[in-house]
This record gives sequence, C-alpha cells and structure tokens, in this order.
Amino acid sequence: MQNEFKNAQISTIEKGGGHFIVEVNGKIIYSKKDLFNCEVDRFPHEGEITQLIKTM
Repeated sequence: MQNEFKNAQISTIEKGGGHFIVEVNGKIIYSKKDLFNCEVDRFPHEGEITQLIKTM
C-alpha cells in the first residue's frame, strides 16, 4: 500500500472480533463485516483496496 500511495498513513487498532475496516479521509471504503452481496465475511482480494482508492 505504501508503495502505491506514498503519503498514506496506515495504522492498526487491535480490538478483536475479526473486524477489518479501511477508511480513506474518514470514509469507510471497505468493511469485512458489512460487505454487500456476499454470503460470508472475507478479507479483500489482492489489489481490491488499491482499486477502491483509485476509483474515489
């Protein structure tokens, strides 16, 4: 991620519960628990987060 977006500030917050949320400028662009049209919670596919950021 840092290679693609040089100014990105990446942090983790350990709370447990299996949440995986990606925010860009305060807007949630990916949430493992709140996926639409998916039957199961899942982590993003390779390149999925980068593509979401590029389409913003």
